[in-house]
Amino acid sequence: MANHTIQTYRIESSYKLRSDWFPASEFTRAYNDLSMAVATAIEGVEDPAEQEVRVVCIEDGKIVWRSTDHECE
Repeated sequence: MANHTIQTYRIESSYKLRSDWFPASEFTRAYNDLSMAVATAIEGVEDPAEQEVRVVCIEDGKIVWRSTDHECE
């Protein structure tokens, strides 16, 4: 039997996250689905290519997706 670890994700950014489509609580909750977290993250800033927003694995703290090409500090 395979050992499947369920990962959860959070959205973070140095910018204020807001959307006309989602309530603010959508940017502070945990997600079990990476694609849903990414789709929500993109909605949180005006220009994701310029205003970095990230999806982070809660269990290990690693950035699993980012909207910009900038390196992690």
